[in-house]
Amino acid sequence: MDLEKKDWAIILLSVLAVASITGNGILLLIPTAQTYPDLGITIIFGTQSGPADLDPMDSWDSASTNVHDQVVEALFQYDLTDPNLPIIPILATDFGTWDGSNYTVELRDDVWFHDGTKFDAEVAKWNFDRLQYFMDHGLAKAGELYEYYVRTDVVNETTGETAAIFAPIINKTLVLDDYILRFVLNVPYGAFEALLTFNAAYMLSPTSTPFNEVIDTATGDLVGTGPFVYDGYEAGVEVRFHSWDYYWRAPAKCDTLIFSIINDPQIRNNALLSGDIDLVIDPMASMLTTFEADPDVHLEVADQTLGIQYLGMNNFWINSTVRKAISHAINYTFIIDELLQGQAVRLRSPIPEGITFANWSFNVATTDIAAARGYMQSMGYGLGLDTNYPGTNEAEWTAASYLTVNYTYNIGNDMRENMYAVLINNLGLIGIKVEDAGTTWSQFILSLYELAGLYRNLNQLYFLGWIPDYNDPSNYINPLFTNRSVASNGVQYNGYLSAKEALRDPFGLNDNVQLLMEAALLNTDEVTREQQYNRIQELLVEEDMPWAYVYCPINNDAWRTNLMGFPTNRMQKAYFYPCYWSTDFE
Repeated sequence: MDLEKKDWAIILLSVLAVASITGNGILLLIPTAQTYPDLGITIIFGTQSGPADLDPMDSWDSASTNVHDQVVEALFQYDLTDPNLPIIPILATDFGTWDGSNYTVELRDDVWFHDGTKFDAEVAKWNFDRLQYFMDHGLAKAGELYEYYVRTDVVNETTGETAAIFAPIINKTLVLDDYILRFVLNVPYGAFEALLTFNAAYMLSPTSTPFNEVIDTATGDLVGTGPFVYDGYEAGVEVRFHSWDYYWRAPAKCDTLIFSIINDPQIRNNALLSGDIDLVIDPMASMLTTFEADPDVHLEVADQTLGIQYLGMNNFWINSTVRKAISHAINYTFIIDELLQGQAVRLRSPIPEGITFANWSFNVATTDIAAARGYMQSMGYGLGLDTNYPGTNEAEWTAASYLTVNYTYNIGNDMRENMYAVLINNLGLIGIKVEDAGTTWSQFILSLYELAGLYRNLNQLYFLGWIPDYNDPSNYINPLFTNRSVASNGVQYNGYLSAKEALRDPFGLNDNVQLLMEAALLNTDEVTREQQYNRIQELLVEEDMPWAYVYCPINNDAWRTNLMGFPTNRMQKAYFYPCYWSTDFE
């Protein structure tokens, strides 16, 4: 397949092809290729799994995204070399302009797809029309990301909140000129530029891609504008690519890219030591010292990832005072240094550093048993006992059962099982007993999402993580704390009820997280959005404490010493366009 595709590109240099299916575009002459000598250069990436979905509009997993990112591009993407992951234009020439709910963007005029189709505004519109078709027919797995809540006039008498329905963010796209595209949105949407970096907004060739069908992962083709051409996927074995000689920047500095699928992490890490693969992302903690000692392996230790791990506390069962006591009772240092072998940093906000508007300056709860006992006494528990730790009444505190809560986790997950032991010990110091509610993964996750007849009220404490779909704080705050739908708000946090409990104005924008998150999302002024997200974080971290904020994993990558240019990044994306072998290009 490699030779066939390269031959086709060469043929395009001498003839004009027939009209493309966009209706008014044609396949144009591709510019002269900027090629490096064909040195037979190969890079092999060791990965746990192949793509679950070859079609970007039908995918929502990192293995699929890693494949897409080599082949397909969006109007915007992240600068993976910057720890703050700023959004940069790719197929757009610059950031767009807002006019109310309209967002207008100018596109590059020097980009071709791997099949020779010219990229322009008609092609971009075709892709967003395809996304809408997929959403309308339930084919876009992440379609909910392109929807927003529409407030109605129906008021819930219990919560004081107005009801809401889902509606698409994009009303339609318009072609204003050959290289000018306008998005007509149903609302001004502050996270829209970030949303355009997500897989479902990647540009596919309309000549080679079915409009109304999902690309078949086993037999289909992925045709984009990126630095590598997709050659094929052998399930359970490998994904293969070759460099696109006519890439609009400059060709990649390797001829062949291979994703070698090795499910077992120990075997995958050992394959790097033996030289069978060239790079692994997130190597095993137990292998780090081995990699550090090996002169043929470079271990890159960067900053924390954008993943977060937290202890969820069901706000329906556990009031804010108890949540504060629990948050101060947890031994965060033990979790990070002992359970995680130091491969994490303390989480200080629901929004991790590296995400726009993250603010870690607020007073997150620290381990303070005396403070935790003080909160317990404020509710009438342990009155008269010494709150110091260690104090004169340690036996009384640890023998007490002032409160009993269950801890739900999926049996077989080492970290969550270890957290059960931590909670027994830590909460036992303040007179709270923790009961074992271990279950299967399916029961655990179904209960958190209230599916299959299971309910969140079954869970009082649980330990879980979250990773982003794109770089915007709404991607954390809205799904994890909204009371508008089931979403991912397993702790049943409610901005209205939390404001009432804390004696804040439940109808005041600045006092209700639900109102703040909705306002921040439907706002395109970045200064105002930052102020709103600062207030959201202040309320969630210092006052309402719906979670105990535990940790962000450290981001490690390991590769062969003479492999250069890999952009280690907090999103843990694998992107090989900048990579080269020092022996070949130095």
